[in-house]
Amino acid sequence: MQRKTVYIHPSVESLDPRSREVLEHLAPVSFASCADLSALSDGSVVLSLSCDDAALRALSSSGLNYFHSTQHAVGPRDEHQTRLLRFADSPLLDELLRNRAIAHREIQGLAAVETEVGDEVLAQYADRPVWVARPREHSIGHIVSGPLPRLAAGEHAFDYLNGYDFIQLMPVLHFLRQAAIDQRWTRPPIRACFIFDDPNLRWPTYGCLSYHKLADLAKEERFHVTVATVPLDAWGAHPGVARLFRQNVECLSLLMHGNNHTCDELGQSRGAREQSRLVSQGLQRIERLERATALHVDRVIVPPHEALIEEAAAAMLSLGVEGASLSAWSSRHWNASREWPATFGTEMADVLAGGFPLLGRYRLTQDCEGPAIISAFLGRPIILSEHHKAVAGGYELLSAAAAVVNGLGAVVWSGPEAMLRANYLSRVEGSSLWVAPYSCRMELRVPEGVSSVTLAGLGGYSRQFETGFRVIRRTPGTDIAEQHARLGEPFEACPGETITLASPELGAAQDQAVPGPKLSLGALSRRVLCEVRDRLEGYMVPR
Repeated sequence: MQRKTVYIHPSVESLDPRSREVLEHLAPVSFASCADLSALSDGSVVLSLSCDDAALRALSSSGLNYFHSTQHAVGPRDEHQTRLLRFADSPLLDELLRNRAIAHREIQGLAAVETEVGDEVLAQYADRPVWVARPREHSIGHIVSGPLPRLAAGEHAFDYLNGYDFIQLMPVLHFLRQAAIDQRWTRPPIRACFIFDDPNLRWPTYGCLSYHKLADLAKEERFHVTVATVPLDAWGAHPGVARLFRQNVECLSLLMHGNNHTCDELGQSRGAREQSRLVSQGLQRIERLERATALHVDRVIVPPHEALIEEAAAAMLSLGVEGASLSAWSSRHWNASREWPATFGTEMADVLAGGFPLLGRYRLTQDCEGPAIISAFLGRPIILSEHHKAVAGGYELLSAAAAVVNGLGAVVWSGPEAMLRANYLSRVEGSSLWVAPYSCRMELRVPEGVSSVTLAGLGGYSRQFETGFRVIRRTPGTDIAEQHARLGEPFEACPGETITLASPELGAAQDQAVPGPKLSLGALSRRVLCEVRDRLEGYMVPR
């Protein structure tokens, strides 16, 4: 695949190696060293990391398109203090950023950029310009004060490119994407949902949540809520609640919240057989709920307390679970010994062995604009989660968050299962459609003019898809055809047909009899007590 050459001054060694890897994966660029700026032809793209005023003067008078950082280092970041980062309403900025004011973690020592006549301030931090555009007749420069980070041991680019902290990496990624716009891959539309952990369907309310109010508000203000229900609770459902969910599938859905919801149940090492028994029991309980209510529960799991280890994920994949949703911080914490790629937390999903995807999520709070915007900017689904008490004072928090998300543009609201099945990048070259996978099951429709599809290894998770995919083709009026395709191997396709791509490990153990463990009286009593507490909290809220 083609990549735009970007020159680094004074040399490639000026850029942190892992930051370089991330930028090359997230933007279709390749880096080359350039010690002598005068040797470059007009229109070349330069990343200037010397922090040298003389280099900036030379760039400003050249015909080069450049990005220049003015500071070598900044002070420590404070996770408990924030400052507003204000973006200009400028056509030079991605539409997601224009005219936004976002709470950003405080960075000590972040200086102002010295501006000149004709400059356009693109972003201000604490009312100081920190990102400035310097347009010339046939070129443009971007000048920032924030230095590109050098990642310490245990850090990833995600630590500098997330919903709360992004000013040191987002501007350079923005610049590189614009420089290589002709080589860019097509991402899915912005996708979003809210998740409430724990509720069951035994009554029209759960704690502070009213399902009828939730459905009415979701239809009126255009959003989607997924209820992460505990399989242990799946033994009964209120007929009216089941009907409400069936009649409002566009705004209400269900997924699995572990199995018993015991402490760290999916974060404990049990061995492959015991992990499979635990997951199988949860699936059997959910299947009984589906048969009794005619509802569909997404084959996606929110692990209790966001505790999930790769051993448990492997069992889920083999039994047909298509993914999990938890914060990137939790994924890293519970898999600390895993060798995550440099791009951890910044690609469309993080991916475990066999192609099992992890969709990142953030807490649903009043300051959700940063998480929503950065998720959309990176092509990651916007998933905001909380418990029933988040609406104890009313549904204004949901309304405000929905307004923020819907204000980003055309948003597809759905449950996580639908998100995962659209979790791929695509690019058409001639009559070939290239697809870069980020899920263990995806569905795509072949566009007009395309006669072949090729799976591409892209980003830091390519090796998780080395075994390839089962390819299931559905063309109207013909039989379903199935074959196997590996990365880089094209296969035939017809315009208009629907293609399902599935990891060969997805559901590989579904036909095997995997008995679940015995019912745990301790888990049952704990769950009953938790539900009683939640429902009492709902009754204590002023009506």
